[in-house]
Amino acid sequence: MSLSRRALLQLAGLAALPSLARAETAADGWEDGVHTRALDAPPTPLRDDERALISAIADGIIPRTDTPGALDVGAVGFVEVIVAEWMTEAELIEFRGGLAAIDRHAVAAHARSWPALDVAQREAEFAFLEDPSEPALEERRAYRRLRGHVLHGYLTSERVRREVLKVNPTPGHYRGDVPVPARGGRDD
Repeated sequence: MSLSRRALLQLAGLAALPSLARAETAADGWEDGVHTRALDAPPTPLRDDERALISAIADGIIPRTDTPGALDVGAVGFVEVIVAEWMTEAELIEFRGGLAAIDRHAVAAHARSWPALDVAQREAEFAFLEDPSEPALEERRAYRRLRGHVLHGYLTSERVRREVLKVNPTPGHYRGDVPVPARGGRDD
């Protein structure tokens, strides 16, 4: 069975659920606000090397094809807003440590920093990061968190909703957080 890119992205949206952990208490439309801040003037809690690493990984997770990639829709800015405004200090320290561990692994395996890896080396690093045999490794925890934020930012971007997922926001404003009533038409 083969999946279309659209179907795969819809399924991948489930991986974005970890980034929604605090979203239950967020105001309606919070994602639109994050995207607006990410595109207009994202906070810059990350160093240039961390941003380059996140950009390289985001581009590898969702590269540009016949549809926009993660970099095309501002997923890195989305991640920066989440990091700056949603992570606690302890989470930020752990996340940064995990990013550093991801890069250390790339240097140890390929004698190059992650952003300088070629396609085959990046694929090898993705295989390592996604290997479930030792899920508690610092770099794998950071990668899972980053992947969830990138997918969430990608799938909730207006451009992807419109061009890839074909969400028709008419009539009215798109809201991705509208409760779906239980069977029988009642919201239990």
